[in-house]
Parts: sequence; C-alpha cells; structure tokens
Amino acid sequence: MRTEWIRPLSDSDGPFATVVMDATHDTADATEQYRLRWRDLRERLADAGADDAMLGVLDDAVTDADVPDGTAGRVLVADARQVLLDRHTEIPPERGTASWGSVPDLLPVLAAVGEDVPTVVVAIDNAGGEIRAVDGTVETVDSGSSGPVHKAGTAGPGEGGADARVEETWKRNAHAVAERVDKLVRGGNAALLVVAGDAPARARLRDELTPASAEVMAEIENTGGAVPDQVDDTVRAAAGDVRERRRGEYLTSFATASGRSDGLAVTGVAGVAAAARAHAVETLLVDPSAVPGTELVVGADPTAVAERSGDLPDATTTPVPAPDALVRAVAAADGAVVLTRPDDDVTLTDGLGAVLRFPVGPAA
Repeated sequence: MRTEWIRPLSDSDGPFATVVMDATHDTADATEQYRLRWRDLRERLADAGADDAMLGVLDDAVTDADVPDGTAGRVLVADARQVLLDRHTEIPPERGTASWGSVPDLLPVLAAVGEDVPTVVVAIDNAGGEIRAVDGTVETVDSGSSGPVHKAGTAGPGEGGADARVEETWKRNAHAVAERVDKLVRGGNAALLVVAGDAPARARLRDELTPASAEVMAEIENTGGAVPDQVDDTVRAAAGDVRERRRGEYLTSFATASGRSDGLAVTGVAGVAAAARAHAVETLLVDPSAVPGTELVVGADPTAVAERSGDLPDATTTPVPAPDALVRAVAAADGAVVLTRPDDDVTLTDGLGAVLRFPVGPAA
C-alpha cells in the first residue's frame, strides 16, 4: 500500500486519538446505534488520557458528518486542534477501536483503509464520450466534426461511400476522446481506466490510446455515451484487482530479495528499524498477528526511530509501539506498507520485514 496519505499526520506533534468505527446506516435506528458506538469509543479515549479539546474535535467530526447509506466504516485521526484524517470505508471493522498516544495507532488504520486507486472512467459511443476524471470532474468530448454518425438503414447506390464517411467520423471521435483520456490518465496518475460502451466503440478507443492507458484499461458493456449508474460497481471490483496485483508484486519482491545475499531484504525489529532510520525501506511488511509488544524510541523527525535512545541524536525521545513507529517512519520516506495475511507464503522475524532501496549495516 502506498502511504502518501499517512505522511501529513507527521506534521502534528500530537498526541493523537485514533478511531476506527462502524458507520453502517441501514436500519431505522442506525443513527442512534452510531451515536452509542461513538459514546463507547469516546469513553475509551477519555480513559486513555485524551483531553476535552481532543474529544470535542472528534465530537464535532462524528456528529456533523453526512452518514453514508448502507454498510460502512469510518477512520478518524485527530490531535487537540483538528481532525487530521477522516475516511469512510466500504467495509466496517469487525470491532471498533479507539486509542490515544504519542503517535497514531496505524495498524488498524491501514487494515481499514484500502489503498487509493486513482481511476478515470469513460463512456464511449459513436458520437464521442463522457469522461470522469480522477477528481470526479465530468466532461463530454468529441472531435467537433459535423460528419454523420449513423449509417444508412438500407444499402443503395453510393451508400458505401457514405458508410465510409460515417466510420471515419467514428474514428475521429474515438481519437479525440483517447487524446483527452490519455492526458487525464497521465495527469491524474491513474492506475485504472474503466471504459463503458459497446464492443466496437471500446475497440476503437483502445486502438487510439497510448500503451500506458491501454495497459490499465478495464471494460464494461454499455450502450449510450453517458457514464452508467452501475459503473461504480465495476470500478470497485477493478480497483480491488489492482490492489491485489500490487500486493502480490510487493510480496514477490520481498521473496526475491530474501533469496539473494545482497542485503536488500531484512527481517526483525532491529534490522527494520535501522533501515527505516536510513530512509532505506522501499516496502515494509507487517504481520499484525505476530508483531510483539516491543517499543521503539522516536525523535522529533518521523524517521528518527531506534531500539535505544543512544542511537538517535535527539536529546529527548519517546517510547512508542514498534509497528506504529516503523509505519510512520517508512511513510515519511515515501515507502510502501503491506499487512500480511495468514495464507501468505512469507517468513518474518518479529512479524516485520522490509525490501530495501540499498543495503544498510554490515551488508552495505
């Protein structure tokens, strides 16, 4: 999972409240149930040491937000001044969690929030297309040609030439749509392009796209040039496929690096902490079920993380749970994080491992 969305949390000095809760709204008493769930989590935060200012910030966030219809979860991270992270998730947590501490409680946050998959959606037909960009902006695109877009219903003298002109208009429209789609995919750093339309229209668009856009294209059968209502189901399914493919690539990379002797894979608290401190971690692997209750010390910089205070230049250090310290450090250095599952074929000492950008320590 890419972690750029976690990085801004390090701009605050904390302390932090971290809440992962069920935000499902599918029954007549859903609002009351939501309020009761928050009350329970609020009490846990107060017992842990959260002050009135922080609790007030969260009260406002919970009560003022629009509640999504259906099943949902919600993730909140706040300090005493403001909410720093507020995400609704498609799947509610099995149980709500609330914690207060020097750094955010990041493992339940990562487990709840799926990796962003920036997506461009286009509905294509013979006349052009409707495009929804990564930021949700919708625009209609065609070639501006005044040429016909419908073939004659019956064949007759000269109809072959007319049909050829129609097909040329279709191609020009597909080219215009493809040019705009390519710009939006590239500009929005899109990892997914969902195309709705009939098979011939989709094929014409695919032929006009750059290889980079065509490579991330997923298709849905549809008639008409408007984005269909059911496209979001396709987007969710295709985004899930993208996440799983990326996840598999991360695990394969670790397995490959572990099989070499060049020092580009490490496991265990000590090795991973040293690599994180050196900004060397490309991908951090965490097994939530196997991480011990070990604490690391952190300094002012989020990448200042070590087993002992003497390993850091900071005059003052703070002990924090090892996984939270490491996730924060890796995110600050633009690394990725993967939470492993029981069926993953991976061996991690202390439930921790990393693929490195460069060797650290004796292997260097």
